[in-house]
Amino acid sequence: MVRKKHQPPAKKRYDDTHPIISVRVDLSLKQQLEEIKNMSGKSIGDILREALKVQAPSAKESFDKGIEIAEDMYKIIYKCSVCGGNEEVFGEIEKKAAAKLLTQAGWGHSTCLRKRQ
Repeated sequence: MVRKKHQPPAKKRYDDTHPIISVRVDLSLKQQLEEIKNMSGKSIGDILREALKVQAPSAKESFDKGIEIAEDMYKIIYKCSVCGGNEEVFGEIEKKAAAKLLTQAGWGHSTCLRKRQ
């Protein structure tokens, strides 16, 4: 039976809070990273942290734009019958009521509706 190598508690805590990430890159990217590392004197971790600060706003903007597009396409808002404020179709009961209303109003697939005409 192979025994695990003893690891000091401080090393274990460090490893738990600083996990290793390994990534495969092509030779060109590795060379570019090494050049940046040598020119700047920064570690690969520091280079990665800086890249994340640049990329995070762009990723968040793209995510938010996707949410906006999805809401424009699928979000249904109606007026409250008591106060007149906006209310979103969200719960299961509201979804069933909306589906029932659309069915009763004759909504359907555009191809099916064209056939009926």
